[in-house]
Amino acid sequence: SLLEPNTTDVVGGYLLEELRVTEPLRFQAGFRIEHDDIHGTMYDDVFNPTPSDLVAQHKSFDPKSASIGLLYDLPLGVVARLTGQYAERAPVAQELFSKGAHDATGTFEIGNPDIGVEKSKSIELGFSKTSGRWRFDTSAYYTKYDGFIFRDLTGAMCGDSIDTCGTDDPDNEFNEVIFNQRDATFYGVELASEYDVGRVFRGIWGLSGQYDFVHARFSNGEYVPRMPPHRLGAGLYYRDDAWQAKLSSLYAFNQDETAPNETSTAGYTMLNAEVSYTMALQPHGGVAPTLRIGIKGENLLNEDVRDSTSFKKDEVLQPGANARLFGSIAY
Repeated sequence: SLLEPNTTDVVGGYLLEELRVTEPLRFQAGFRIEHDDIHGTMYDDVFNPTPSDLVAQHKSFDPKSASIGLLYDLPLGVVARLTGQYAERAPVAQELFSKGAHDATGTFEIGNPDIGVEKSKSIELGFSKTSGRWRFDTSAYYTKYDGFIFRDLTGAMCGDSIDTCGTDDPDNEFNEVIFNQRDATFYGVELASEYDVGRVFRGIWGLSGQYDFVHARFSNGEYVPRMPPHRLGAGLYYRDDAWQAKLSSLYAFNQDETAPNETSTAGYTMLNAEVSYTMALQPHGGVAPTLRIGIKGENLLNEDVRDSTSFKKDEVLQPGANARLFGSIAY
């Protein structure tokens, strides 16, 4: 099995406070501490494992996190935010004690009980506007990891058991991965915006746009594996009291920033469309629910879309052109 029986006990507490310093300026601070006890079994030497070499393991961690932030109300309804954060994350049982085939990802995962707490320092600057004709949310961030935990492709293939890993057996179909830990640096940008162009029929039509990317390298210069590509999108929308419609296009660039034992991923254009209708139902018990029904089409160009963050991207395409009906009731 991928993960034999194990137990995890977590006790934690947190504090979050906000203080209005002046009329436009707010100060936020948060702190969290927890204690993690994890029991399981693992190979005595994860880099030279044998099926009979299993020992009981007990790992204990005390991760702590703290953050501070400033929110400043600018003219025209714009809010600026600046956040600094120090975070620690304890490894979970799967990262410590895995030792088996994972059919969903096509990998044979080997945990690493020697990994420790993942630590990071982050800073983020953002601006947002949630009302008016022009609305947007933008942010840029920089994060430095001390001991980033990740699945490391070894380049070997495995069957259903650990003793098949690295052999020439033609039936080996799982990529061997070992949970590892390295220092890494991440930085990126996220932009999203909507603009109400004007009135048409009984509602408003407008334009939308988005852009996002993340760049991540280990301290030795290698790229962090399975990262998403740069993405650029635009769309049209219409809304009134009952109807909503939107047409959006998202272009994903080629992802060529690959780690060892990883292949590049071709870009694609995703065209989506959606139309929905919202209506009020008869009150029931003093509450009037609303019903929303619609149809949504995705990948209308029937592009070959591969997910660069997936282990199985070279074997499994994302869904082609498709449409679905949906409905929901809200109270």
